[in-house]
Amino acid sequence: MRTMVLAILVSLALVTMLMAGCAQSSAPATPVPTAPPVTAAPADTIKVADSSLGKILTDANGMTLYYFVNDVPGSGASACTGVQNCSTTWPAFSVDTVTVSAPLDPADFASITRADGQKQTTWYGWPLYRFLKDTRPGDVNGENILKKWYVIKEPEYTVMVASTPALGTFLTDTSGKTLYYFSKDTTGTSACTGTCLANWPAFYASSVVAPSLLKASDFGTVTRADGTMQSSYMGRPLYYFGGDSGPGMTKGEGVINSWAVANISGTLPIFATPAPTPAPTTVPTIISYGGGGY
Repeated sequence: MRTMVLAILVSLALVTMLMAGCAQSSAPATPVPTAPPVTAAPADTIKVADSSLGKILTDANGMTLYYFVNDVPGSGASACTGVQNCSTTWPAFSVDTVTVSAPLDPADFASITRADGQKQTTWYGWPLYRFLKDTRPGDVNGENILKKWYVIKEPEYTVMVASTPALGTFLTDTSGKTLYYFSKDTTGTSACTGTCLANWPAFYASSVVAPSLLKASDFGTVTRADGTMQSSYMGRPLYYFGGDSGPGMTKGEGVINSWAVANISGTLPIFATPAPTPAPTTVPTIISYGGGGY
């Protein structure tokens, strides 16, 4: 009897297992969700790095990037071509695609084709270079070389310097637009108002970031008569000229013997003084009364 009960139980167990197997085979298989493939973000081709000069722009390997004051930003050309050893000492920096992270903005970068055929990456129109004697990441050995070469800083420059053979080294804004002095101003006070200000807009930067050639203490802020603010250098208010349509232009130099590019010495040139108009000469009328000389 016990053997028979055991056989019945085993048979029931087998039937239950077969039925469960049939139920499982008839139910559709639920697919296991798979995670989407992870695509790595492209590595930055221009970076912000720490240096002895503060935060600066570097290439992907941490090598410092520089600008050249003889260049004219936005001109599409480099002044470091055709000059002995310049291109060797200051190799042009170029990347096919500019990839940056905040706070850098890819819109601030572009590319030019130099006269020697090389591509070169630009920042605000300024061609970018490396320096041959920088051998390790963070080196800034090219800073202020010949008073012509400077690192690119972050936060970005609000005042920069440019240079021409005729005018020497003078102040510009970040994009390379020339800044001017007005000879009729006095220290800390602007004499340019009304129509004058329409032709010579005031320059103002809420904070000054400048190349190491310049002293931050030489910059200040002027409160104009209308309550607006204006930046100054060595006490002289700074202006743009409405006739300069782009970077590198210096059409305001010498206008009405009163305006000059904002040279880094803080001094004005000696303007030619018009010759004074001679006072009219009156020839006395001689009246003769005749006889005896009376």
